[in-house]
Amino acid sequence: MTSEFGVEITGVDLTQMSQESMQPFLKRFLLDHQVLLFRDQLLDETQQVRLAQSLGPCRKMWQIDHYVSDNEFVQYLSNVDRQGRFVGSHPDPHSTCWHVDGSHTHVPSKATILNALQVPPNSGHTMFASLYQIYDSLDDETKIQLAKHEAEHHIEFRRARRNGRLPWQWSLAKHRGASLTSQLKWWMSTIKRRWQDGGVFHPIVRHHTETGRPVLFIGDHAWRVRGKFLPLGIKLMQQINSIEIDPLAIYTHHWAKGDLLIWDNTSVLHRAGEYDLHNEARVLRRCVVEGV
Repeated sequence: MTSEFGVEITGVDLTQMSQESMQPFLKRFLLDHQVLLFRDQLLDETQQVRLAQSLGPCRKMWQIDHYVSDNEFVQYLSNVDRQGRFVGSHPDPHSTCWHVDGSHTHVPSKATILNALQVPPNSGHTMFASLYQIYDSLDDETKIQLAKHEAEHHIEFRRARRNGRLPWQWSLAKHRGASLTSQLKWWMSTIKRRWQDGGVFHPIVRHHTETGRPVLFIGDHAWRVRGKFLPLGIKLMQQINSIEIDPLAIYTHHWAKGDLLIWDNTSVLHRAGEYDLHNEARVLRRCVVEGV
């Protein structure tokens, strides 16, 4: 799909393959190519979970209120309800930023599987960037410096920084009275949860657990560099996350109904593209394989 990563696999009906035959086949291709594309694969929930479980145990998924699954390992990313009515909101607005699924956990997710059930014809694409290529593009001195650091991955703090909710971003002109009080309550409760749960830290230069190759393990969940004064550590992580990605390291997938994508979460970043939430239906079924 690019000269460096990604492959389209043809002549395969995933609904007819046994779990035993899938496992070595998928693992080999995933490690070699990072992103796998299968066309014309309209799986049901059970079949998609079985496919995911051939790579490892599945993560229990949070559910979107307007499109709930009874299967705890399945999630629908949809801007319409089950009757096809537009709900007027994005199912996961933060997914439009480059990220790695599950990097905010101690063991990042191994793989993600998306099956396209309904998609716009010319928008709502999904972009992938190879973390191998991003690392390889750095000069030697930058590689040495980044290898000295770890990043804390935390969804709430990262989103708070983007939305201006950290204390040093507060403005009396913007936050007055009850608004400022609610901000303070949110900040205290979030800090309390963070210290109770402990931090999740990953090396910024991380070695893939199976290939051993180094990757620049960045993305939207990485919110600060460990060991730095807080505002400085946040700013430094923002700079690292803003490293320019070579267009040759990016693959943009233009969805068609029945497309099924599997990707290696620990060697690629991904993000969702924009589409008309009020007039274009986009329904993707998602399963995530736990890391080990």
